[in-house]
Amino acid sequence: MFFLLQTFNLIKDIYSDRQLVINFAKKDFIRRFSGSFLGTGWAFLQPLLTIVIYWAVFQFGFRSGDIGNIPFVLWFVCGIVPWLFISEAFPVASNSFLEYSYLVKKVVFNINILPLVKIISCAFTHLFFIGIAMFLCIIKGYPPTIYWLQIIYYLICMIIFTFALSLICASIMVFFRDLTQIIGVLLLIGMWGTPIAWNLDMFPVKYHVLFKLNPIYYLVQGYRDSLIGNIWFWEKINLTIYFWCVLFVLLFIGSFVFNHLKQYFADTL
Repeated sequence: MFFLLQTFNLIKDIYSDRQLVINFAKKDFIRRFSGSFLGTGWAFLQPLLTIVIYWAVFQFGFRSGDIGNIPFVLWFVCGIVPWLFISEAFPVASNSFLEYSYLVKKVVFNINILPLVKIISCAFTHLFFIGIAMFLCIIKGYPPTIYWLQIIYYLICMIIFTFALSLICASIMVFFRDLTQIIGVLLLIGMWGTPIAWNLDMFPVKYHVLFKLNPIYYLVQGYRDSLIGNIWFWEKINLTIYFWCVLFVLLFIGSFVFNHLKQYFADTL
């Protein structure tokens, strides 16, 4: 019951500061690229080049397994777009307490919104790439359907999932700076351990459940189901229930770790 109360208070605090989160995220997005020649253009250019390079490698180089009649570039882009968001937002959100240490030291400031600020800031770029994925679907013969609206659901899931993870890591990183390198390793494992550039059917069916235990699989496959698969999330009810159970556990852990460590943040920073 105590953990539920902590999580509820965390959600309530964020909701009460929702307008501040949006405004702060806009300023953070602009500030990240201020001073560079291309400015905010880097937010879109770098991920776009990443998509092109990965697509070229797996389309013309390594075999990714049979994906049926779906064009590989379309299947690949629909899967890598959510991963690019997670791989960008998770590290910067985990570093938010260190980056905004001057705010952490202010007692009156609700610092638990800082990871979410960084995540929303990254979401501005993500919306652009969702648009690219949708445009690619149209030119490849997959016109808009009602299933596309489901992207909103998966985007919300992804934001909450990334926030829960980053709240845990941001709280720990104040005291253990090496966590930055560990996160980099975990993202590398996540990239190749999730069916983003390769098809799950490359492995025997009995091993599929091991990959599906990875919550990111739910998000990546969800984008594909929405844009090209025409499958509702409730049609995969077992996977959906599992994902939300993991999500709530991560939120419980995040709120617990944050509330027990935040009193030491100012002294450490």
